[in-house]
Amino acid sequence: MGTEATPSHVAVLVPSARRAAAYLEAFGFAVGAAEAWDEEGTLEVYVERGRSNALLLMEATGPGPYRDALARRGPGLHHLAIDVLDVEAYVTALAGSGWLLHPASLRTLARSRTAFLARPGFPALIEVQGRDELEPGEPFVARVSLPLEPAAERLLRAVQLHGIVAAAPPGSEPSLSLAGREVPVRALVEA
Repeated sequence: MGTEATPSHVAVLVPSARRAAAYLEAFGFAVGAAEAWDEEGTLEVYVERGRSNALLLMEATGPGPYRDALARRGPGLHHLAIDVLDVEAYVTALAGSGWLLHPASLRTLARSRTAFLARPGFPALIEVQGRDELEPGEPFVARVSLPLEPAAERLLRAVQLHGIVAAAPPGSEPSLSLAGREVPVRALVEA
């Protein structure tokens, strides 16, 4: 089919990936090693990577798209990643849904089977990653609560994230439900 999607990870852009990871490690969550990605200009730490989805803490350490995002929007939720079997079929099926293909996708599709979707007013990018198989299982990030407009439900259904992203009242703080523990995104940013 090629258009089925499963949540892969939730990425939060933070001032210090190591401090945010230490904050989560205090709750007993499995924290991976910090990895430097020089070509992206990031230091990245995955939390609970062995589950069907994970939390990715990203620190902008050099020039690149994440430092640019930090300058434009500040720290906080950066993207919601989903895995699909056929990126091109998945993106093609989104025609008319309201999602826009991010220009960076022209580069990343050929290099890494990855596309990025954006929508003005939606507080994060959607990262679509091509995989050879989809990994079911118990998620670490059970819910992402975001202040969203009512029309966002249609957008979330189109990308198959309506089961993990929940609309919170306008003006409320974004938060994550991590294995049953509610964690405000702000706590990760301020760690």
